[in-house]
Amino acid sequence: MADSQFDADKFLNAARLEVQAALPNSTAQYHRACEVVPGGTTRSRFWWPMPIYIDRGKGAYVTDIDGRRYVDCNLGFGPMILGHAHPAIESALAEQLPKGVHYGAACLGEETLARRITQNLPGAERVIFLNSGTEATLAALRIARAATGREKVAKFEGGWHGAQEFLFHNYTTIDGEPAHVNAVPDMAGIPHGATDSVVVLPYNDSAAFSRIREESNDLACVIIEAVQGGGGSVPVDADFLRGLRQVCDELGVLLIIDEVITGFRIGAASAAGHYGITGDLTTLGKIIGGGLPIGAVSGRADLIELTRPVVGTDTSRPKAVVVAGTFAGNPMTMAAGIAQLDTLLGDAQSYVNLNALGERMRAGLAAVMAELGIHGHATGLGSMWGLHFTAKSPKNVRDMLDANHAASRLLSAYLLLEGVLMSSPAHLGFLSTAHKESDVDAVIEAHKNAFERMVHEGVLVP
Repeated sequence: MADSQFDADKFLNAARLEVQAALPNSTAQYHRACEVVPGGTTRSRFWWPMPIYIDRGKGAYVTDIDGRRYVDCNLGFGPMILGHAHPAIESALAEQLPKGVHYGAACLGEETLARRITQNLPGAERVIFLNSGTEATLAALRIARAATGREKVAKFEGGWHGAQEFLFHNYTTIDGEPAHVNAVPDMAGIPHGATDSVVVLPYNDSAAFSRIREESNDLACVIIEAVQGGGGSVPVDADFLRGLRQVCDELGVLLIIDEVITGFRIGAASAAGHYGITGDLTTLGKIIGGGLPIGAVSGRADLIELTRPVVGTDTSRPKAVVVAGTFAGNPMTMAAGIAQLDTLLGDAQSYVNLNALGERMRAGLAAVMAELGIHGHATGLGSMWGLHFTAKSPKNVRDMLDANHAASRLLSAYLLLEGVLMSSPAHLGFLSTAHKESDVDAVIEAHKNAFERMVHEGVLVP
């Protein structure tokens, strides 16, 4: 933990100046970009002390416009599971490009990619495509409401499901006791009506089951990440997930498993296969697009078929759930997604190697913290990991109330100076098939150097 007397602002300001001095071209670009893009980039909230601007990526590395090369542990926030500029994806895009980048009309790749999903993901009988994970979670909620005739939706504290009105509640905010969490928006601009329709549940806490029972008459669905990504790669407890499935079945509440991050990252059957749980609906994104924008909802045929348009004068059938988007099912995205999944699924060692690298990372970080006497814990599953400066290994966001937030913020800046790219402040890391054991060891060593610096500065106190 941090010494209560240390001056956080002093070190945060010093780190900002040090990064800016080390990256003069990115610093200049940042100031120019801020004239037209708030924060210098649309995703400025994920980068501190400022965004760095990437010139190119290859394999496990990216190079910025200052010519500095980094081990990339962000990987586009997860989609680049084969690393950057993979030959299979480059070839697929090069083949599609002269045929046209967008039709509006259907392309053959849509069925092909959908079959890759239905053949591997538990419970995926049908698939519809969208343009992002946020769109996928919105569509899944609408399907659940239409299927059940109920209006409320439930999500968990610490869960990230995209910046949308219904699910961007209690991502970082904690309000109320676990038995009765109060829904609180985590951004401006959310109408009260949206908040009134959201039930927030405690993650990995059986108090959630009682709350679901209380709200069941009005509750259409519960959505959960099997590994809370934005919450710092915190896995669900297997018994808790099984209990959640049972409660939802008992009450006729639909269970949505959000696998936008974990889909085809944890394994061919994703997190659902890992835990042996089938969702009524599953949201996907990131990896299934091969690095291009994508979202998808899969699940029971009767539920996904609710999106089929009503044609003719048959008034006995209810209105369809409209799922639309100009670029949904785009042929370039379909080509990249097929190439990525075929490469992953075509090598029996892909997930064996990826998961081994993830375990090496978590074990190595834990060993370094133990060696230095730091209060911290490495969490995660498969090729994802998170790092938390907390007294105990967190099972949910409530366990992070004592976290050393200054250390978490400084860590990403110090890692940047050590040649490791990660988002900030959420310490959520990813690995790709392009990473080697030597890359993992280099990242661990970079963490050690950053930890030692923070101990010397008094930011971390053994």
